[in-house]
Amino acid sequence: ADAIKPLSLNIKRCVGDSVTLSCSYKDYTATVQNLQWYRQYPRSKPEFLLYIFQNGDMSEDRPPRFTAAVNQDNKQVDLNISSAEETDSAVYYCALLPTVT
Repeated sequence: ADAIKPLSLNIKRCVGDSVTLSCSYKDYTATVQNLQWYRQYPRSKPEFLLYIFQNGDMSEDRPPRFTAAVNQDNKQVDLNISSAEETDSAVYYCALLPTVT
């Protein structure tokens, strides 16, 4: 089965810093279409941020300052946040599509 897990659990940065969150995935198969990132604020439902394909193609309607990258050799996907703001403080989730609902 396809699996994905976070590599960083608790990251603290200063406002204005760049932040990278990483997840590792395994058993990437043809049935998985892309890797996704979500953000969740307290007492709110998860909010979709972006998706990225294994070839590096990324959703165009992603939030400003948010990009992603895939390292196929290490089977790792990174979410990059440039110039962090206080409103970026949240729980972030990585997922493989298709996801179970």
